[in-house]
Amino acid sequence: PNISLSMLTEKLGTNRTTLSKAIRDNGIESFSTYINKLRISDFIFLVNGQKNISIKEAFFICGYRSRTTALRNFKLFTGKIPSDYFERRKEYED
Repeated sequence: PNISLSMLTEKLGTNRTTLSKAIRDNGIESFSTYINKLRISDFIFLVNGQKNISIKEAFFICGYRSRTTALRNFKLFTGKIPSDYFERRKEYED
C-alpha cells in the first residue's frame, strides 16, 4: 500500500527520471496509473474468486487505504462502481 516511485527507484538502483521514462516508453501514463491498474485488476480477481469478501476488505487487501480513492480509481478504470460492475457480471454468469 505504501509503494512509491522513490521506493521503487531505490530498490532497482536507478533514478526517478529513468524509471518514469521506462514506464512511459511501455505505454503507461505514469507510475501511479500503473499501480492503480494493478490494484484494480487484483481487486476484480479477488472479488470474483471469493464471493463472500466485502468490497471494503478487498480494497484493503489490494493496497487501498482510502475508500474514496479506491472507488474513484475503480470507476476510472472500469466505468462503473463495484456494485454495478459485479451485478452486471452476475447476469452473464447465471
